[in-house]
Amino acid sequence: MAKKSRTKKKSTKVTKRKMKIVKKVKKVGKVKKVRKIRKVKKAKAKATKKITVAKKKLVAKIAEQVIGKVTHYYDHIGVAVIAVNETIRLGDTIRLKHGNHIFEQKVESLQVNHTPITSAAKGQEVGMKVDEVADEGTLILPV
Repeated sequence: MAKKSRTKKKSTKVTKRKMKIVKKVKKVGKVKKVRKIRKVKKAKAKATKKITVAKKKLVAKIAEQVIGKVTHYYDHIGVAVIAVNETIRLGDTIRLKHGNHIFEQKVESLQVNHTPITSAAKGQEVGMKVDEVADEGTLILPV
């Protein structure tokens, strides 16, 4: 009977050693997975930073060009009320942009309090006849 107990002790020692080795291998595997995940997250963060920087530059570039912005649109007469950021004159060609809807037109009529004017200065709100629908928030850009 003494021999049986020795073999049992050896087998338990061997299994304990194997279990320790298996646990170490699992830990190493987890560490490697965690490192890979961290690398992927860092790469994604860098990519989003680049995208946000590019978006900021694009927005700044567009903001520099904006002549005005539509604050109200009267659909029954086809007139847009515009808050002017830069001077607009009769005869200028402008581009109106709201989302994917973009169209160009020539400035043919400008009015302030139902009085026709030839040019609108920065800071004024003017009414302008438009060829297509120009919802609130439409940007007025130079061509």
